[in-house]
Amino acid sequence: MRAKASKPRARSKPDLAKVHDRVLAWFEEHGRSFPWREHRDPYQTLVAEMMLQQTQTGRVAPAYGTFLAKFPDVRTLAHAPAMEVIQAWRGLGYNRRAVDLQRSAQAIEHEYGGVVPSDLKALRALPGVGDYSASAVACFAYDRQVPVVDVNVRRVLSRAARASDELSLDETRRVAAEWLAPGEAYRWNQALMDVGAMICRIDKPLCAQCPLKATCEYRARGLNKGPRPERRPKQSPFEGSSRQKRGGIIDHLRDTAGEGVSLSVLAKVIHPNGHKDLTWLVELLEGLEREGLVEMTPGARRGSARGIVRLPG
Repeated sequence: MRAKASKPRARSKPDLAKVHDRVLAWFEEHGRSFPWREHRDPYQTLVAEMMLQQTQTGRVAPAYGTFLAKFPDVRTLAHAPAMEVIQAWRGLGYNRRAVDLQRSAQAIEHEYGGVVPSDLKALRALPGVGDYSASAVACFAYDRQVPVVDVNVRRVLSRAARASDELSLDETRRVAAEWLAPGEAYRWNQALMDVGAMICRIDKPLCAQCPLKATCEYRARGLNKGPRPERRPKQSPFEGSSRQKRGGIIDHLRDTAGEGVSLSVLAKVIHPNGHKDLTWLVELLEGLEREGLVEMTPGARRGSARGIVRLPG
């Protein structure tokens, strides 16, 4: 009679104090260098975190310094013409974030005397600031002892603590709170981000180099050597998408300064045969206007070929 296969023995919980020591020691030697890590200024941290939403660090780094040179503080940004803020956002994509950032600066100016709040609830109430950005500002600017969970941290904790490629966000937050290094949230959160970006990659994780290798559940179960999980379905192609057209509209309006451009000219720039029927363009522009990214003359709203569109003043 065949013996029953034995279940894998449950591993004991890791010694988190040792985990913290290993990860923080690795971070001291290998942590990435970014301009937003060179200070703890709340305003500059808010700018960085808004830019880093859905945009790679390599694109953010050069734009960050240029933006701060033009808008060095809350008051300057709050009172700047919206057109200048949108122009300064060139190259970062998702242009609505520029409007949200300026509106956040205006709210901070009016409601908090120009001082970025440290309270998580107050931060979340700012335009365009969600749970991640609020936690990042609270931690990195004010040293609040809170976990900061981005996609890299989520992957690291999912694998190391639960042998999963992706825990639910709620479960990840529970693990992040449990694993938070006491009194070291500032360095710990950044260390986990860097482990995720540099070591615990989606494909071909470099487990032998990982500071968590001794206690990682994912590695202990051999999941790092097995077939990779199926990726989520890819987003719709960017080429020819509404998102591409929206970005093209804003980029062309940036080049026209404040003069604006007619619908007929704009349509030809965005789509070779787009001037034959302007309905598609008006629909895109109406969405951009609602978001505060463009201004349309009455003629443009009616779909007149001579109607003018420009960046907001």
